[in-house]
Amino acid sequence: MTTHTRRGVLVDTFAGFGGLSLGMEQAGFDVQVGVDVEPVNASTHEYLFNYGKSLCLDLHKDQSKAIRRAMPSGTDVDAITLGRTPEAVVGGPPCTAISSIGRRDPNDERNKLMASFIEHGIRLEAKIMVMEQVPTILQKQNERYLDNIRETLRKAGYSLVDPRVLRAVDFGVPQRRERVFLFCHRDDITAPTYPEPTHSADPDFLLKQTPTVRDAFDGLPDADDFDELWSRSWVDTMPQHPTSWYGRMMMGLENDPEDLSYRRNWRRDRLTCSQRTQHEAASIERFMATAPGGSERISRRHRLDPHGQALTLRAGSNAEHGSFTAVVPIHSKGSRVITVREGCRLHSVPDWVRLCDSKIAALRQLGNSVPPLLGRAVGRQVMKALDLAPAAPVEAIDLGDEKLLSNTSIRSIAKAA
Repeated sequence: MTTHTRRGVLVDTFAGFGGLSLGMEQAGFDVQVGVDVEPVNASTHEYLFNYGKSLCLDLHKDQSKAIRRAMPSGTDVDAITLGRTPEAVVGGPPCTAISSIGRRDPNDERNKLMASFIEHGIRLEAKIMVMEQVPTILQKQNERYLDNIRETLRKAGYSLVDPRVLRAVDFGVPQRRERVFLFCHRDDITAPTYPEPTHSADPDFLLKQTPTVRDAFDGLPDADDFDELWSRSWVDTMPQHPTSWYGRMMMGLENDPEDLSYRRNWRRDRLTCSQRTQHEAASIERFMATAPGGSERISRRHRLDPHGQALTLRAGSNAEHGSFTAVVPIHSKGSRVITVREGCRLHSVPDWVRLCDSKIAALRQLGNSVPPLLGRAVGRQVMKALDLAPAAPVEAIDLGDEKLLSNTSIRSIAKAA
């Protein structure tokens, strides 16, 4: 088998803002198409990955033709690109019936989206599909979902690798998040294997130390120092000089040989995604009385321990599905909850990434996404199975129009969809 040095062609369905897209790009994929039903996600994805196409589509319906039309064609001699066939289709379809939180409604239409993900991958003739799911999918009462997936794949000439839970802390993410990844591959393609841990939250001579909350916030200006952040999400400030490797990596100051993503042109002297939250005096008093690593007694918010890792960042839900607000953790210093940017740092989302200007929407985008470093570890294994050995691009690229992050632009995308 000949190893090819070109980059892989990727379609991200149920893409959200693009956490998994970013991880796969870091592994050497070009994110040619991202699809999400929510306009706020499609517009943010377009801002971040404007070298490809971001579509606002309902994946309850067959959207494979629209996805193929959006893929590049005629611009590359590569037969795969000309044939509009992606090497990989990835995504994290929601399934309320198997979630450990929420209503677990067996009649919720979203329960059909796992099957839709598989069907889209088959129609697009993807060599490999990667589905992200909550760990409860492996519980005995949910066996039928995996059985149905296996049968659909078998009939189409695909196979499913036995699913496994992956922990974000094992791959350098300062957050104790666990997710299942399902590797599906065409029977003529080598089966991907799961990545082995590279980091440990506990002392381990063979593994790197997982960054702590203190490492995650290293080099970030304190949002409390800027009154402008009461009314908006950004402020211009002097660039900081983080000392930890993780802080330097988040700020784009470290040469990370395993990061094969496109460098973005962005402003290091602008702190973004940092709108402050107003708290009542009684809430602040309770926050301060909560020990690092403990939970506040009324709101049940977790207070971050600077020497440990964050618990899983939760997403909440939109108005259509109950309007549950995510429980945002308390900053390690104790006087307030974290900003979106601080959440990004806990999620391994680099500082050049900007999310929706709405703080609530951005926190939901973050909580619904795959941490990029975890996505990168998965993507590297997919690359190996595809026998691709891509290189990091030399050129830096521009981000999209900032208006894509504003509510006005998002409403216009919703109208178009």
